[in-house]
Amino acid sequence: MKDQRLNYAGIGGAVAGIVGLLGIYADWWETDTTVYHGTADISGQLALAMSIGLFAFGAAYVLSSDQRIRRAMGALMTLFAVVLTLACVWGLQRADNVALGASAQVGLWVSLLGGVMGIAASMLAVKYAADEDASAGSDDERGSDAVSTSPSVS
Repeated sequence: MKDQRLNYAGIGGAVAGIVGLLGIYADWWETDTTVYHGTADISGQLALAMSIGLFAFGAAYVLSSDQRIRRAMGALMTLFAVVLTLACVWGLQRADNVALGASAQVGLWVSLLGGVMGIAASMLAVKYAADEDASAGSDDERGSDAVSTSPSVS
């Protein structure tokens, strides 16, 4: 990285993915006789995929030094964090689909916390991107991202 500072947005996204993943393998639902992990239902399986993706894109955000790649990783972190959060909310609604009389457990809330943490980290990534754009000023350092204002010659 150019500035050699800790990248809190990427670290936050990666940690949020791990928190979501830990919650999925904790107990999401429980009946009187059985405990169910998040992967027992499609909502938990979706949350599992989003947690892994959130971790991967958070780590890629930290490791990348190219501004355009980091902007794309920040956008993907945002998408995956929002879908993780929505999958957890969906899991709250699907307790009876897992087992009749099932109730939500701590793992579901931990995964939901991971999704909210991911949204906060992605908001920080958007702030970093805006700061990088502002520091670029009128100089065209973005290359192909910039819109050309000069007329084309044919």
